[in-house]
Amino acid sequence: MAPAEPPLRCLAVVAFRDEAGRIDTLELESFMNAVAGSGLWLSTDEWLFVEPPATEPYLITVPVALPESIAVRAILADLTSDPPRIKFDHAMTSGQIRKWRWLAFQLNPNSQGKGLFPWEAGLG
Repeated sequence: MAPAEPPLRCLAVVAFRDEAGRIDTLELESFMNAVAGSGLWLSTDEWLFVEPPATEPYLITVPVALPESIAVRAILADLTSDPPRIKFDHAMTSGQIRKWRWLAFQLNPNSQGKGLFPWEAGLG
């Protein structure tokens, strides 16, 4: 039997657009590093594995995966934002975690052939 995965959360984080109209990934990285810590989260610009939560129609959200303890820290740190940028969070199922591992491998292939999250691969 495979070892149990540590609990992970998926946050819906408000993202901003750059001058070209794309998601400003540098700004998102800066925000997430400030509230969660460098190398302690993983994001994509598309909702691949769950439907995005309902928010105000003008807001763009992106999914961010991170360990549960880091998610709590990020949510608490975001409470001082005006307005808060973390709009939703949910506990991931084991199936969702496997899909995020697949994404982690696509972003950072390795010789082990295993999807490692940034916090597991020491990419902080």
